[in-house]
Amino acid sequence: MPHLRETIRIKAPLAFVFERLVDHESMNDWPGVGSAKLAVEGTPNRNGLGAVRVIRAKGLSLHEEVVHFEEPTRYDYTIIKGLPVEHLGSVRLSEGPDAVELSWEVSLQSSWPLVGPIVMFLLARELPGALSHFKQDTERRFEASR
Repeated sequence: MPHLRETIRIKAPLAFVFERLVDHESMNDWPGVGSAKLAVEGTPNRNGLGAVRVIRAKGLSLHEEVVHFEEPTRYDYTIIKGLPVEHLGSVRLSEGPDAVELSWEVSLQSSWPLVGPIVMFLLARELPGALSHFKQDTERRFEASR
């Protein structure tokens, strides 16, 4: 099963980073994302377990459902519509002495030849830039809130 992992460090408090991370609509500003919206609210808050977000990117419309939610350190999601793949994304946060480490892991497979490797190639190309944007934006917003 193809696997991808990207890690970044963000200089902001854990709760602040998590709140920004699970704000699905904020992905509208991420590079490569045309639009992002919350289609189904989750629990214990609107972005939590069971939430479904619709991401439009690169001509695709992906429906992603939050399947595991541990505030403020982790959420997992899967694609439920839009691509013929079995996809699991896991986003984890851990607090260090001077920054929060964000780890974004994706595992996927497809019974359609070449779909899995192509999707993984695109993710490997786009995810670092998206996370870099998230880091800069989150640190800027945290500093502005002080």
